Amino acid sequence: MSYQARIQKVQQIISNAACELFLVDHPLNLYYLTGLSLSAGKMLVWKDKEPTLVVDNRYYEMCIRKTNFPVMLAEKFKMEEALQGVSRLGFDSENTSYQNYLNLQKLLKNIQLVPLNNPLLKIRCFKDEEEIKYLKEAAALGKRGYEHVKGLLEEGISEKTLAIELEIFWKTQGGEGLAFEPIIAFGENSAMPHYRAGDTQLKRGDTVLMDMGVKWKAYHSDLSRTLFWGDPPAKMQEIYSIVQEAQTRAIQACRPGVLIGDLDDIARGYITEKGFGEQFLHSLGHGVGLEIHEWPILRNKDPYHNQPLQDGMVITIEPGIYIPGMGGVRIEDMVHITNDGFEVF
Repeated sequence: MSYQARIQKVQQIISNAACELFLVDHPLNLYYLTGLSLSAGKMLVWKDKEPTLVVDNRYYEMCIRKTNFPVMLAEKFKMEEALQGVSRLGFDSENTSYQNYLNLQKLLKNIQLVPLNNPLLKIRCFKDEEEIKYLKEAAALGKRGYEHVKGLLEEGISEKTLAIELEIFWKTQGGEGLAFEPIIAFGENSAMPHYRAGDTQLKRGDTVLMDMGVKWKAYHSDLSRTLFWGDPPAKMQEIYSIVQEAQTRAIQACRPGVLIGDLDDIARGYITEKGFGEQFLHSLGHGVGLEIHEWPILRNKDPYHNQPLQDGMVITIEPGIYIPGMGGVRIEDMVHITNDGFEVF
């Protein structure tokens, strides 16, 4: 892994914005540029020289040992002195609070603060070889977790029990934790896309919707499966077939150059054609990596619809149909966009 290559991409953004440097202080962005988990700290990424890492006593010794960058102790670092001669400083306008912005403005009175809308998110959407490896491993562990809890299904088991068993399984397999609170929904509960597992017990004829993800080496998996415990109503079987076909069509269309809006239209258009367009309540998918939801969002709406899929992206494809009072179906897989098509993790 080349952290230097990532920093060079940030330096290109700095140059394009006509700034001398960019201030990085979001923990995930710091991790992306250093490989270090820092709950606090900042990195000054200069346009034309090596960056400076500023941390407190908790992280100073670790950073000295594990990075090749100059490391400054926060207690001794004077921002106004370090930035003498700077005229334009880029900052992450999406992740900087208004209070922190005011603090910067007060501290750096003679420097123009240039808002850049989370520029690292668009760098992070293109995964390098090691990131692809970790995401593929995370997806494999995620699927093993699904198979484990599927094997525990029995009449009377509760949603909450399955969610707990899933977390225990992943932890025993080396997972770092949940990517998000798993959605385990029985029966009518499956009609709520972001339902939280409760005390509902499984009974014959129930739809079982499970949406789950595990964190592995800092990267996340995301997987949704729907199955039926016993014989479901004919309408639920019909809905399952429609969602499955919509997902297949969207995945088969994945390749560099395909517009996100067009990809969304492929799945949403098919579901609409079958009479359930109003019951597809969310986007087709999203990027996934250091965060469970990353850029881009797969929806035929601004600002995403004219963005093309590109080599190195890892996205989810997760169409769904939800019928209140009956149940819902969602099927989701992670898809790696390759230089000539796609790979399903």
